[in-house]
Amino acid sequence: MSESSVIASDRGSGRVAPAQRGGWYYNWGPQAWIDMWMSNTMLVKKAMPIVSHTFVPILRLSGDKEQVDRDYQEIRSRRENIRWFDSPREKWRKRYGNFVREVEWALLELRRYYSPQQFEDIVVGTSVALSHENSPEFLAMMNSMSEKNRNKKPVTGADGTSKKPGRWATFLFETFNPAHWLTGPASITEYDPANGLTVMEIPDCGWHTCGPAERLPNPDALPEQGCLYICKGPFEALFNGEGGGLKMEFDPHLPETSCTVRMTWQAH
Repeated sequence: MSESSVIASDRGSGRVAPAQRGGWYYNWGPQAWIDMWMSNTMLVKKAMPIVSHTFVPILRLSGDKEQVDRDYQEIRSRRENIRWFDSPREKWRKRYGNFVREVEWALLELRRYYSPQQFEDIVVGTSVALSHENSPEFLAMMNSMSEKNRNKKPVTGADGTSKKPGRWATFLFETFNPAHWLTGPASITEYDPANGLTVMEIPDCGWHTCGPAERLPNPDALPEQGCLYICKGPFEALFNGEGGGLKMEFDPHLPETSCTVRMTWQAH
């Protein structure tokens, strides 16, 4: 493969060390238990099979079947074992890291055989189809944002323009954030549900920080292929604002580990 065809993440886009978090509450508090449960339900049971049941069979048909099997077993050998005495936070981190690592390997391999459009059709298309099949309740809940916020009052800051959640909303978000299992710690910087707007800032996305760098397919780069085509691409396709419903826009700040997520929907 020529140098010009090597994708950005395979050259080494740099890696930013995540902020260190710890303490009993972070590792054993309610959010840690939610994330542990969600990582098992959404990643291990619903998302992980996309590698073994879809990407690997495609790779076997695309190249040397025996080499693909050897490479897949090698990347699987890098999994971090989950122990019964691990904290809920540590179980979440290991599951997330294991998923990201194997997805990133598969996507880097698929890049070798398919054009950008074919690659996107395979990866994003499959992810969207599986979401419709495996998580219809989650999709329905997310698409009900407009209906749920129909009678809420607009949020206006002291300056007349700044919109941020109140203390109670902030506490609930930071303690029982349903998206925390996917993003890691995050904060809401703009919040006006009555007018169909929420902006979330993610300083160190779990996608980039859960897996040890030395275990990744390319230890010198962030797992940006999965970030763009397993997270950003499918979510934006699933929630595209059709019919006034929820629209999600992801702005990963690669090669840093942060990201901005903007959610809008028809307010009236």
